[in-house]
Amino acid sequence: MRMIEFLHKDSVGPVVSRDMLIPLGEDGFRLENGESLPELSLRYETYGTLNAKGDNVVWVCSPLTADAHVAGFYTPEDKKAGWWDALIGPGKPVDTDRFFVVCSNILGGCQGSTGPSSKDPRTGKPYGSAFPNITIGDMVSAQKLLADALNIKRLYCVIGGSMGGFQAMKWSIYYPDYVERCIVIASSPRFSSQALGFEIVGRDIIIQDPNFNGGDYYEGAIPAVGLANARKLAHITYLSAVGMEQKFKRAAVEEAHTKATAAFSTPFDMGLPLESYLRYQGTKFVSRFDANSYLHIAYATDTFDLETEYGSLETAFQNVHAEFLNVNLSTDWLFPPHESRKITNALLNAGKVITSLELDTAFGHDGFLLEVGNLGKAVARFLNSKVQAEPDNTQVVPIFQNNKDLELLESLIPEKSSILDLGCGGGLLIDTLWKSKKVTGVGVEKNFNSILDCIERDVPVIQKNYLEESELTSFANNSFDYAVFNRTFQEVKNQVQLLREILRIAKRAVITFPNFGHWTVCTALCFQGRMPKSKDLPYEWYNTPNIHLFTYSDFIHLCKEENLHIEKLVAVNDKLSSKVLTALGIKNLGAERVVAIVSR
Repeated sequence: MRMIEFLHKDSVGPVVSRDMLIPLGEDGFRLENGESLPELSLRYETYGTLNAKGDNVVWVCSPLTADAHVAGFYTPEDKKAGWWDALIGPGKPVDTDRFFVVCSNILGGCQGSTGPSSKDPRTGKPYGSAFPNITIGDMVSAQKLLADALNIKRLYCVIGGSMGGFQAMKWSIYYPDYVERCIVIASSPRFSSQALGFEIVGRDIIIQDPNFNGGDYYEGAIPAVGLANARKLAHITYLSAVGMEQKFKRAAVEEAHTKATAAFSTPFDMGLPLESYLRYQGTKFVSRFDANSYLHIAYATDTFDLETEYGSLETAFQNVHAEFLNVNLSTDWLFPPHESRKITNALLNAGKVITSLELDTAFGHDGFLLEVGNLGKAVARFLNSKVQAEPDNTQVVPIFQNNKDLELLESLIPEKSSILDLGCGGGLLIDTLWKSKKVTGVGVEKNFNSILDCIERDVPVIQKNYLEESELTSFANNSFDYAVFNRTFQEVKNQVQLLREILRIAKRAVITFPNFGHWTVCTALCFQGRMPKSKDLPYEWYNTPNIHLFTYSDFIHLCKEENLHIEKLVAVNDKLSSKVLTALGIKNLGAERVVAIVSR
C-alpha cells in the first residue's frame, strides 16, 4: 500500500467518471455529413472547481485511442494514474487549484461515449455497420454540447496532442468567441501522405479479418487478430528510430542461427524483444478497444484537412481569436516538425498571436505523453502558472548592455508599429514597446529558457535559428514594419542573404552590432597581439560565435553595395574617449556599438 500511495502522492486524487445524456431535439444530433444520431451520450471526467463565471476551464481533447481518464486514479489500488497525470493536478502545469479541467471520451469511441458498439435506441442492438461516418468537427460539436450542459461559459484554454490537436484547432475555429487560448501539441493541419499510408494499411488489416463481418460482429467472435495487427503497425509510428534502437538490442546473427526459435520470429536477446513488445501492445489494445471505433476515428483523422476544407490554412484561421501555443517534437515522424510548423506559419501570416517551439525527445510521437518536463514548463507559462525553468549554463551576451541601449531602440520605433525581433531573448524589447507605444511584435529565439521568459511576458515567440536566412522563408513579404536584429549580425553566416531576407519581411531593418574597428580593439591587436575581450566582445577567440568581424565603415560599404538606404546610423558609447572620438567625426575608431536603420 505504501508503494501505491507513493505512486499517487502528487496526483489530483480519487476521481470518478460520469455519463451525460445530452438533451436533443427531434432531429437528434446532426452530423456534418447530413445524417443524425437519435441519442448522444458522452462520458467525461472533471478536476478542480468551476468558478462562478464559468470561465476558468481548461478543456483537454484526447488523442485517437485515449479516454477521459486524463488525471487522477479511481481507487488507491490502481497502478497507473490518468494518461496525462504528470501534467494535470494541484500545483502542476495545468493547475487544478486554479482551473476546472474537463476531458471527455470522443464521439465514435468505445469507452462510454456514443459509438458503433453503443445500442441504437431504434433497434436495441449495437449500431455496428449502421453507425454513420463522423468527423473531427462532429466530435467538437458534441463536446460543445457537453460544455453547455456543464454550465461552462468560456474556455480559458483548449489543449490537445496528436488527434487532440485536430480537435483543439476545430474548437478555436468553430467557437472563436468561446476559446481564449489554444495549445496544439505534436499535430498538424492534416495527416501527411506517409502517415495516411500507414492508416490505410491499418484499416485494411482490420477489415480483412475474417471475423470483421462488415462491422456486425458483436454477437460472435471479434476481429481480434486484425485489430491487434493494426495497433502494432500504428504503434511503430508513435516511436522514433533513435528510441527504438536504444530500446531494442539486436542479437548477433550467428548466435541467432544456433538457437531454436519459433518459425519466422525475429531474434533478439538483449533489452526488451521488439516482437514480444509489439505483440503485447496489440493484445492489450484488443482488450480495451473496439475495431469499429478504431475505423470510425481513423476515418475522421484521415479526412481532417484544414487547407482543403477552407481553401487555405490562413483562411481556416482568419476568424479565430485565441492565442496559440504550437509545440512539435524533434523525432516525431507521424506528425513531423515541418508539418506542425505549417500551423505556426498560417497563424502568423493570418495575423494571429502564436508562440511555437520544438521539444527535443527520443520518444518520437509518444514524447508528448512520456516526457512532459519541458512541455509542462511551456504549458505552465502559457497558462500563467509558475513552473521554474532548469538552469541554463550557456554563455549568452545580454541583449541590452544597459537601459540606454533599450531606450535608444525604443525611441527609434514609432508608435503602433509591428516588429519582428530576431534573437529576442526573453522578449524585453517587445514587452517594453507594447507597454510604452502599443507596438505589436513577434520574437524569434533559439534558447528554450528565453522562450519560457517570452511566454511569461505574453510575448509571442517562434523558435527558429534566426541566424539562417532559410529559417525565415515562412514569413510573408512586408508582414512587419520593422525587423530588429540586435547584437548578433556578426554571427550570421551570410550577412548579405540575411539582410535581403529581413528586408523582404519588413519595410525597415534595425541592426545593432559591436564595432570591431573601435580603438580598443585596434590597440589590443597592435600592442598585445591578441584578439580583444571586452563587455561588448566577451568571448575568447576560440569559443566566439562571431564569425564575421566588421566595422562601422564596413557596414556602410555593405549598404552601398546592396543599394540600401541608411536612414539612421547611431554610435553608442559608454567611454569618454569613445564619445570624444565620435564627436570629432572619427566614428570608425570611436563607436563602441552601432545602431542602424536601413531600408530599400
